[in-house]
Amino acid sequence: MHTVIIFDLDGTLLNTSPGIFATANYTMKKLGFDALPESQLRKFVGPPLAACFRVACGLEEHLIEQACSIYREEYATGAMYQASAYEGIVEVLEALKARGIILLVATLKHEDMARKILERKGLIQYFTSVHGSDSHGELTKKDIILNALKAIDKDPGPDVLMVGDTPHDMDGARDAGVSFLAVDWGFGYHKGEQIPPGDAVLGTIDEPTQILSYV
Repeated sequence: MHTVIIFDLDGTLLNTSPGIFATANYTMKKLGFDALPESQLRKFVGPPLAACFRVACGLEEHLIEQACSIYREEYATGAMYQASAYEGIVEVLEALKARGIILLVATLKHEDMARKILERKGLIQYFTSVHGSDSHGELTKKDIILNALKAIDKDPGPDVLMVGDTPHDMDGARDAGVSFLAVDWGFGYHKGEQIPPGDAVLGTIDEPTQILSYV
């Protein structure tokens, strides 16, 4: 029985790809590079921002800080709100709240930005608290998960479930000592992909309402 469920934001609660992809390509063009195809841009969601530019864009190290600065400034002008809740997510959150389960958010997106997006999209009401990265991007997914639990004075354990769409979420859950549920409608796992067995992995699902069967 899970008493606390922690949700990732990008690719789990919200499809934020329009704003993220547009801002990533805006940044690349500002730096004098060609726009990236969607197949590359999909790698841009999940890791910390600096890692996104290294992995998805292949930028050299001396350009990373500048790229992050350009991206954050542009994203905050409005692209951050180019997002929509996945079909069925609102119904899942309402059902979980009705069961008395504590709901939290742990995202690598900047914490203040995550709150503003959830407020704009009408989802903030379902969560006891929202936790994200710091201004310097130094917090890991594990750190953010543990910060979320600390806010409600809760120790990690198998009764805490992290729901996410990327291996970064899975690694963060394992490192933090909580259970994990992979969803495959986001950016990290493909639909029907078989996740290697592990103590923290319950499996992948392809529609939000199936979350209810795991808790």
